[in-house]
Amino acid sequence: MRRVDTKSRINRVVCLKDEIDGFVKYLGLEERMQELKILEVWKECVGETIARFSRPVELKKNKLFVKVENAVWRFELSAKRNEIITRLNLLLYKEDKKKNIKEIVFI
Repeated sequence: MRRVDTKSRINRVVCLKDEIDGFVKYLGLEERMQELKILEVWKECVGETIARFSRPVELKKNKLFVKVENAVWRFELSAKRNEIITRLNLLLYKEDKKKNIKEIVFI
């Protein structure tokens, strides 16, 4: 485990967000945190009706997997795929284009 140099932190102002982000990265939880953020904004992104019949389940290397209740909703979401990707990226990754969702797979 990496040792933290506490002496260099004394009497130094740090941005709490940066410290927390660094800690999350250190623990290897970045993708899991992104999955949680996606769950938070999913309803806002697709609307209440679609959100009742679909649910993001996994994010792997810029690819979002979404569980859909049936083939009819899967078809409907497939038609709106690009619009959903754009909305999610605007809500989640305003400042970091490298983390953008590039693809959605409806399962």
